[in-house]
Amino acid sequence: MKTRYTALAILLSICLTSFAQQAPDSTEQLTLSKAVEIALLNNYDIKIASADREKAKNNNSIGNAGLLPSLSVSGGTDYSKSDTKMEILGQPETIEVDDAKSMSYNANARIDYTLFDGFGNIYTYRKLQSADALQETILRQQTENTMVQVAERYYQVCRSQQNLHLAKESMRISRERLQKALDQKSYGQANQLDVLNAEVDMNNDSTTVLQTEQAFIQSIKDLNLVLGVPIQNTYEVDNSITYRDDFKADEIIAAALLNNTRLVAQQQQQQISNLDIKITSADKYPTLSAYGQYGYNRQDNDAGQLLYNENMGTTAGLALKFNVFNGRQQNTREKNAKLDYISQQERTYQVKSEIERDASNAYTDYIYKRRIVELQQSSMKQARLNFEQTQELFQIGRVTSIEFRAAQQNLLNVAAQFNDAQYKAKVAEFYLLQLSGQLIQ
Repeated sequence: MKTRYTALAILLSICLTSFAQQAPDSTEQLTLSKAVEIALLNNYDIKIASADREKAKNNNSIGNAGLLPSLSVSGGTDYSKSDTKMEILGQPETIEVDDAKSMSYNANARIDYTLFDGFGNIYTYRKLQSADALQETILRQQTENTMVQVAERYYQVCRSQQNLHLAKESMRISRERLQKALDQKSYGQANQLDVLNAEVDMNNDSTTVLQTEQAFIQSIKDLNLVLGVPIQNTYEVDNSITYRDDFKADEIIAAALLNNTRLVAQQQQQQISNLDIKITSADKYPTLSAYGQYGYNRQDNDAGQLLYNENMGTTAGLALKFNVFNGRQQNTREKNAKLDYISQQERTYQVKSEIERDASNAYTDYIYKRRIVELQQSSMKQARLNFEQTQELFQIGRVTSIEFRAAQQNLLNVAAQFNDAQYKAKVAEFYLLQLSGQLIQ
């Protein structure tokens, strides 16, 4: 019986120190790296961001900026029938034709090209390039957010899985204690109160198992939602955890101010606002355009001196357009564009300050959570030693079942806290990497 009680301490030592145990009810093992890979393929937010990125990429062309000529082809035909009466100078007779028919045909090919528009088309092309880069940054930002969400949900599954192991082991210990009380009662070594206490503790542990199992199942569903897979999928998870110890506060802050995707996206948005000023200002300059056209026209008549008229040839020309006055609309647009740029500039200063603060806080949070892990690990060793000594005294009748139960509960509580602290520290590491722009290398 002593060996059975010692099993709890051994299990806790193995589960919470090496994190090598896995849920027995799961059907497929899922590592964190595999979960991230699945999410990047299936996550709905990433699919939406990828579509927006593809649209921006399609728009990023010199043709959309108006830097290429436009070529158009047109053609048509007209038919008419009417009663015609004509008097021709020098002719004594009037010409009358009933149901006179007339047919005309035309075909044209025209090319237009803007030679100068205040460099508006050049700035528009630069804006399209900047918008493309912005969408790429937004996609990276969404990818990082998804990776952090996956890590949060994944480690919640790990935490729930470990808690379920602990709850089941506690219930097994309580069941064995109940059986021991029943055996001792049959030999007159225990009374009915000992049996009742053991039954109550086992029932409480059974309730805890059900509650913990429910939390475990819900955590898997939460993870499945982020992964974009069927909600009912089940699997084992890899509980092993390693930490990085190479973080330095000044390096983290410097990296965040250089690589943080939120800050990079805001800087790109400011750049687009600056280009909007130049595009708007281009409208106050004259626009010079050129065109060339090749055309064919023919007209057939039943009545008149000309039975048909046909011509073909080329036409070319230049067009100059200059906006002299448009109700001060141009001035208003320029002022508003400059105000938008100032707003974006102030927003960049704000985001930069927030990122610097968040990176510093994230580093501090990670360091403190690592310290908590170390303290909880020390408490875990002490609680395990206390349980082992208490269970030895319980075997020889030196402590009561109530005292044994207290030691058992204390060990389980400390183990759960240690379990929780380790996973919180790991998630804090992911936040730190995201803020410093190092999550995706």
